[in-house]
Amino acid sequence: MKYLTTIALAVFLLGAALQSPADALETDLVLNFGDKFVEGQVAIRPNPAETPIRFGGGFIISEKGPDYWLGNINFALQDEVFVPALSLGLGLKGVFGSTDFVARKQDTYALPIEFLAGYDFRKSSVNIPISFFGSLAYAPSVLSFSDTKDYLEFYTTGSFHINYYAAIYVGFRKLEIEYDGGGRKDKLSDDAWLFGVKFSF
Repeated sequence: MKYLTTIALAVFLLGAALQSPADALETDLVLNFGDKFVEGQVAIRPNPAETPIRFGGGFIISEKGPDYWLGNINFALQDEVFVPALSLGLGLKGVFGSTDFVARKQDTYALPIEFLAGYDFRKSSVNIPISFFGSLAYAPSVLSFSDTKDYLEFYTTGSFHINYYAAIYVGFRKLEIEYDGGGRKDKLSDDAWLFGVKFSF
């Protein structure tokens, strides 16, 4: 199942890329890592000059205990509001994966609603190469499936832009997933400090 979902994610992202002219397409590649985890994300904006829609996907592989892996595909509408530097957005994220608890492996399937916000000082009057981003994704029980009871994910990052195409950043991620599969109630709670790089094309 893990390999099938990875292949499906790759096909999805390739299809999204091929639907738009190359000169209109914008893509962000993000990689962050810690002591016992690695995480990657891809975000594709097919035609940002015409519509604020964004497609993407990502993965987390963690061996912090309990071991778990997560994949996702997502889309959102995020655009500038009030001032050019501030952007707000709303989207959906399809999450799949599994967590290895001592007594049982629990499957993760959820469709959280995602809220996004960003502030880019490069677009403000101070014009410095720093930006901030935050997101909150939540799926109650009605949007959680299989062994998953509910899903919560929070991100916040601060980036220093070396140039238009590359940035380094630090951040924090909070992940909480409750399970009730097989008559067992388990909970994954993972707080992680992030350090990573971002490339934009």
